[in-house]
Amino acid sequence: MVLEYIVCLPAGSTSYPPSNGAIMYGISGPSLHRLTQETRALGCLHCGSNEYVAIESIDSLPPHPGELHVEVEYACRRCQGSYQHRARFRDVAAILNRTKTLEGLFRFAGEYFHCGEAMRVEGTGVRNIHAPLPAREPELDDGVSVGTRVLRCRCGFRLELPN
Repeated sequence: MVLEYIVCLPAGSTSYPPSNGAIMYGISGPSLHRLTQETRALGCLHCGSNEYVAIESIDSLPPHPGELHVEVEYACRRCQGSYQHRARFRDVAAILNRTKTLEGLFRFAGEYFHCGEAMRVEGTGVRNIHAPLPAREPELDDGVSVGTRVLRCRCGFRLELPN
């Protein structure tokens, strides 16, 4: 996926990456630059708050001295802005401790969570994907088989992922 950004800088500013007052607009709304290596506080630049933050993914970073940092992806439930950057783990934990942030599907350390609990492997399967081409002979198989694993939540929600 290629992301494109339009950078809106305050009048008279020429700095990039943007500093205070700059807002970046991504495909899905206001967002931070996805390639930043800087540690940032969690929050929506557009709304100016972390009140509506819904964390979608947390990934570890290579070992580093000092305070624990992680790579975090989240969305603003108010304006639908999406963000990805480094953050202090304690800031991420503070957001996760708010019960309303664990809505929907959440991925952490390679595990998927739904209803606030880790989903269990229910089984495996194979999906066949076919894309017939009209100019080809029908007896030729243009399909691809993909191995999958099926995860299930206690509420009945199921998720099928490619292996």
